[in-house]
Formats: sequence, C-alpha cells, structure tokens
Amino acid sequence: MLTLRDISSRIGGTLEGNPEILVVGPSEPKFASSERLALALSDQYINEISLGKAKAALFTKPVNWRNLKLEGAIFLHKGKTALYKVNKLFHNPPKGVNGISPGAFVDESARIGKNVNIGPFTFVGANCVIGDNVTIFSHVTVMNNVTVDKETILHPGVRVLENVKIGKNVICNPNTVIGSDGFSFLSDTGEGVEKAMLARTDEVKMSLNNYLKVESLGSVEIHDNVEIGANCSIDKGTIANTIVGEGTKIDNLVHIAHNVQLGRNCLICGQVGIAGSAKIGDRVVMGGQAGVADNIEVGSDVILAGKTGLSVNAKPNQFLMGNPAMLKSRNIASYMAFRRLPQLIKMLKK
Repeated sequence: MLTLRDISSRIGGTLEGNPEILVVGPSEPKFASSERLALALSDQYINEISLGKAKAALFTKPVNWRNLKLEGAIFLHKGKTALYKVNKLFHNPPKGVNGISPGAFVDESARIGKNVNIGPFTFVGANCVIGDNVTIFSHVTVMNNVTVDKETILHPGVRVLENVKIGKNVICNPNTVIGSDGFSFLSDTGEGVEKAMLARTDEVKMSLNNYLKVESLGSVEIHDNVEIGANCSIDKGTIANTIVGEGTKIDNLVHIAHNVQLGRNCLICGQVGIAGSAKIGDRVVMGGQAGVADNIEVGSDVILAGKTGLSVNAKPNQFLMGNPAMLKSRNIASYMAFRRLPQLIKMLKK
C-alpha cells in the first residue's frame, strides 16, 4: 500500500487533502472501494465518483473535490500520461523461478548470463546465448543458435526457432512463435497461382501436379525494446532475415511473413497481416485487421485504419482507410455517397 503523499510525489502530481490516505491501487470511480484511488480522468468518471466508495481521486482538471465527499485528491496536469504513470507505479510483473529450474533442459554449450531465470519444462538448445537478467518462464522452447539479449522476458509457451536474434528489453507474450517457416510455394509447372496473378483477365486456369516448397534459409531479428503480443507468428526470411525494428509494439494474433522489414516505433494492432517482403517505415500504425500485400512499401508516419486493405505502395505521412486503401478524407466522402445511393436510385426511377 502507498500513501497519497507517496503516489503524488512519484508521479509528479499536486496533492490536496489528507496525505496519509492508504491506497492499494487504482480503480474506475464507480467500482472503487475505500482503499482504491479513483481515476477521474474525464467528466464521465468525475460524475461517477459518487457511485463508488473511494476516499481519494486523481484528476487531470481543476475540480472541487470536497463537494464530491472525498478526503484527498491528486491533480496531474499532463492528462495523457496519468494512466501510464499510475499503472506503472502499481504494476507487479509476474515472477518466474529464481535461477534455473531443475526441470529445465539447458544444453551444456549454451552461454548463460548473470541473474538469468529459466522456468521448468523449458528447453534451451545448443550454442544459445542468453544475456544478463533474462527471464524465461515455463514451457518455453529456445532452439539452437538463438541469441537473447539482456533484460528480455519470454512468457510461457513462447517458441523461438533456430538462429533467431532477440535484442534487449524485449517482451514476448505467451504462445508466440518467432522463426517459423515462411509460406513460400511454387507450382511445379509454372502454371499455378503465380501465372493467374500476372494474367490480365478475370478467368483463372491452373494446371499443376503439386506445389514446391521454397525453403527458408534466413532467420528473424527482433531489435531492442520490442513488445510482441500473445499468439503471434513471425516467419523467418527466405534468404535475408525478417526484421522487427527497435521500439515497435505488436498486438495479439498478428502475422508477420517472411522477409518483412518492419521499422522503428511502429504500432501493429490485433489480427494484422503483413505479407512477405513488405517494407514498413518508422512510426507506422496499423489498426486491427489491416492487411498489407506482399512486396508493398509503406513510408514512415503512415496510419492504416482498422480493416484497411493495402495493395499498392503508400507514400509517407498519410492516413489511409478502406479497401482499396485511400486517403481518410476520400474514404469518408465515398462512404457518405454510398449511403445516399438507394435514395438517388429511387429519384432516378421517378
């Protein structure tokens, strides 16, 4: 538990009222018990304080907190960072075993740094290099020749395949696979889907006996300060490595295909698919279920709204929406026109 004084000083807030109120953590105002700090970060939440039992609240705008029957208040003027600061203060990361569990298998050729924790039923293969202060939870597989740099966390069920390089301070959430084979196949006759994709006709005629698998000889590089969600799949490259740039954050259920080059400080939301050999610039944001076709180039500072389908190159500094992708303003105008079509058709029939 922390006092209101402790919380205010650590997050750089302004304290009013009783500084000795004890707090076990934050809460939405209407669900707050007497030991919770009500987060009143908008007018809606301010109005809901009376529905809960909180003695103290955090505000991001001037409020007469005494009229709300509170005993204390913290004011933080940088509202956008309030939730970040408070949640960091009360965050208790999960803890693995101390040291290497007797139930783990670590190949004798692996080099293990200082203060490394490896949970039970985890496999660390030959010639791996595990840096200082790395935490690997239970049921993780780290295949041969993998490098995991310091301060990185691999949560339960993660699979890291051969030759992958993972940087510093990376967080990989449960059941993600890094370094799986790329999806690269050719028809044995050259008369399969690759021919149909190049044809300038709507008709499809394919003739083949089977598909030939193009082996993936590259690997994956995950740079520093990357976070990867649960149940993601990042394929290794065919020849060159698949790359995830420094500071990029990837949500759950994302697929990054072979040879993709993903830039720095990107935000990739849930169920996004990035097809093979796409090149993504820095600070790119992809909303949920957005899709990027293979061999596409996306410039830096591009936003793809949710469900956007991108099948052509995107220049930098654009907000794109829709399928096919177009500038947000054009997409909205097109949608408004589309909604008016039934009425226009009725008018034409008259």
